[in-house]
Amino acid sequence: MECHPQGVYRPRNAQDTALYHLVEDHFDELERVWDERYEREHGFWRPVFRQVVEQFLDCGDLRCGFARLWCATCRKDLLLPYSCRRRCFCPSCHQKRALLFAEHVDEEVLGDLPVRQYVVTIPKMLRLCFKYDRKLLGLLSQCFYASVKELFQDAAQDCRSLPGMIASLQSYGDDPTRFHPHLHSLVTDGLVSADGSLVPIPCPDPVQIMELFRHKLVKALLACEKISPRLVETMRNWRHPGFSVYQGERIDPDDHEARQRLAGYIVHPPIALERLRYRPESGQVIYYGRQQQRCGDAEPSPARIFPALDFLAALCTHIPDTGQQLVRYYVAHRFMWSWAC
Repeated sequence: MECHPQGVYRPRNAQDTALYHLVEDHFDELERVWDERYEREHGFWRPVFRQVVEQFLDCGDLRCGFARLWCATCRKDLLLPYSCRRRCFCPSCHQKRALLFAEHVDEEVLGDLPVRQYVVTIPKMLRLCFKYDRKLLGLLSQCFYASVKELFQDAAQDCRSLPGMIASLQSYGDDPTRFHPHLHSLVTDGLVSADGSLVPIPCPDPVQIMELFRHKLVKALLACEKISPRLVETMRNWRHPGFSVYQGERIDPDDHEARQRLAGYIVHPPIALERLRYRPESGQVIYYGRQQQRCGDAEPSPARIFPALDFLAALCTHIPDTGQQLVRYYVAHRFMWSWAC
């Protein structure tokens, strides 16, 4: 039997990336000065920071362990170094997780249901509540699903059928130095009945969803005593509500490429290595915007320049606590949707 290789395995050089050198040069100093320089802005130092960073520095290093892969046909072998598998810090491991998640969602979760993407944001004034109490992040998905469920059932006049939703909680946007808690979600484009059939509804109004979500989230934060009635009254007088709900186009069940692309996007990593440059001689980090990536030898104007220590401190704030679930499933019916999280 002849062996036909599908490609050539080229191991990544994790130790030659800008992020690796940035962390190696500055993390110990960051831990020393955190209480004095960053506690007020980013909260207390969390032990999970060092756990994640130490594993990241060992990621892809053959000296820290490897698996030996061997082909019984051609009798060739190779060494595959272990990865750290850390979320929201190691771009390589997080991207692999995103690709596997996208495939899982498309093949095992969504079934034959059409979906839409929704992106939910909140005012800057409320973001501090979530920055210093990470457990509150779950309120974003809970309040949004409750809003979607209420409006969908009202539109269909059906209180027995349910919408399905996959919610991804993110604390970062295009600028990884800003703490920006928001929600990416895939929502069924209609309700799902107990027998698995789709109950169609008119295209939902994102403004109505936003208003109901705002009401439910503010009520929940008041109940937790995270905000005051005075702040609520101030927010009611704003010309712009400060909240937003973006509604994407309908994705049909047979468009597997779009479903996987969208599922991977909603769990994308905080930074992209190709947009990051580290200047050790000046102690600066240059991070390019999405539309300013390098092209060949041409070097566009950088999006922003940061002190290396400040950039690393902000990046660490996106690290979730151990065991914290950032992807949540609100299932239509148990036999249709996966409970894996």
